[in-house]
Amino acid sequence: MKAICGFQLHDACATHELTAMLAALPDYGKIRAQWTDGTVGLGCRHAAATNGDDTERSPYLDREAGVAVAGDARLDDRDTLCSALGVPPAERSALTDVSLILRAWLRWGRDCPNHLLGDYAFAVWDARKRTFFCARDHAGVRPFYYCLAPRGFVFASAVEAVLAMPDVSGALDEATVAAFLTGTGWNTTTRTFFKEVRKLPPGHTLTIEGEPFSGDGLRTRIERYWHPERTPASRSASDDAHAEEFLALYTQAVKDRLCDGPVGTHLSGGLDSSSIAVLAARELRRRGHPSPLAFSWLPALDGEAPAPAHAKEYALIDTVCAQEDLQVSHCALSPGDVLAILRRDGTFPGVYVQMNEEAVQRRAAESGVRVLLSGWGGDEGVSFNGRGHLEQLLLGGRWLKLAAECRADPHPFRALAHIALSLVHPHLPSHLHRRLSGGESRRQRRLIDPAFARRAKPLPVEVFRPISVRRLQARLLRSGHLSQRIEGWAASGARHGLEYRYPLLDRRLLEFALGLPPEQFRRGRWSRWLMRYALDGVLPPEICWNSDKADPARSEPLSNAFAGAAPALRGILAACAEPPSRARYVHMPRLLERLGTDPFQPDRWFMPTWKALQFLDF
Repeated sequence: MKAICGFQLHDACATHELTAMLAALPDYGKIRAQWTDGTVGLGCRHAAATNGDDTERSPYLDREAGVAVAGDARLDDRDTLCSALGVPPAERSALTDVSLILRAWLRWGRDCPNHLLGDYAFAVWDARKRTFFCARDHAGVRPFYYCLAPRGFVFASAVEAVLAMPDVSGALDEATVAAFLTGTGWNTTTRTFFKEVRKLPPGHTLTIEGEPFSGDGLRTRIERYWHPERTPASRSASDDAHAEEFLALYTQAVKDRLCDGPVGTHLSGGLDSSSIAVLAARELRRRGHPSPLAFSWLPALDGEAPAPAHAKEYALIDTVCAQEDLQVSHCALSPGDVLAILRRDGTFPGVYVQMNEEAVQRRAAESGVRVLLSGWGGDEGVSFNGRGHLEQLLLGGRWLKLAAECRADPHPFRALAHIALSLVHPHLPSHLHRRLSGGESRRQRRLIDPAFARRAKPLPVEVFRPISVRRLQARLLRSGHLSQRIEGWAASGARHGLEYRYPLLDRRLLEFALGLPPEQFRRGRWSRWLMRYALDGVLPPEICWNSDKADPARSEPLSNAFAGAAPALRGILAACAEPPSRARYVHMPRLLERLGTDPFQPDRWFMPTWKALQFLDF
């Protein structure tokens, strides 16, 4: 687990400023390394490495080439990379991932990310070219924030470290605040809550050229190097060939993300988390290591039988545990957890996404877990539900095939109506659903201060028609909702010494999924068809062929915990001698009214109220 920081300033850099940035990264470990050279500084902070490479250091220097690199990286398929770089086999195990990135830069320059597999964020300083080159992995698993400040360029793995530079303003970006409070356009790959702090989007590079003190100043160039929509079509011709290739890639993706110490894994009883738990358990046993520790968002039963509506969720988890001899920890939030989360500053990553995950992180840390596997990202990749396939058949004139697919659907007329509505207006079905159910977006807008809502400029919202599976997958991968949670879990996990890894976001596996024919995702009544077909025999059939995604055993305790915390939250806000400084953005009378509802109705007002409280500084 590692975090990096650095800058290029127009005046001679002060060592204490780099030290201040490193001090803003305390959660990432006690080991520090830093390097300065005139106006440029690079720093790194990390804990003892998870895979035994305790000698890992960054920044790395090549004095002869005039290059320095600071990186946070976990590279896959190192042998292929080393062969391409001409590294002899006997030397490969001694090389760290960051040192390989330095060699890749020297060999391929700005094209080096196209030769790297894995999770990474790095910055290379080329003294001869007076250039900073920065890159972030295809899925954004490793965060990268930056600012073009008056004195120059500043970057870090955490927002707090960027703001630690004295001349970086902490002024809020009101467009982002409005998007967060209303739920409109909130998922973004470039913006943060702070006006001067930006994110490097996943799959992009950032080049900084020039000198801060010159007449032209710094010149910046952001380029996308990973293009999911350009992935070539799969060469496999049969279902069995697709399934065999998928299972081989998936197994390797899980293997690459394991470590020698205690490993944890989410387990919900769904396809994604269950398959990761099974594959991880089998590989760890093969290595002679203990099975992973499983963590569920469901509340502990304490010897009692689950409620009838919740029994299936517990049964699915128990089925996986029985098959692989796993132990599961049930980790539901308490009202005290909710209160503690909402008292933190919600403008920093790692706070808003803590619903459900707070208790998991605490329990995992207590169990000595350093690496936590998550199934996040599967829905956009190989376990995509196939949305867009029927629209593709309709627009492509394949009407007999469309008719056959709809006949196999349990609700054929609803499927046809959804297709028609989504082609007329892509958001119309969800708009109708929200309107009929009370309108969540409308409720969220009612908790934003009316004067602020009138002056705030909304962020643009992309209008996209789901006319093909691949186009929709590519759009979801670049929409920002994936990296939003990843960035949050990276920051909050660091507080507990946890590093999250996402096998289903492996680049090889994602590109395989993007090249699949659309019928591999949806076939008759089954969505996520290939994953079910390939994992039949790996997973228990109750999970492999389960089409019920309802999860009341997870959602109800969360709502109840929030309801339990509501009176204390209202009391804290009502007792404030002066309103919180951010109260000017929130409709405070209505928020207090909502918190005072007896009984509190978390099902209707849960998300708008949570967001308003998370944003407030109280």
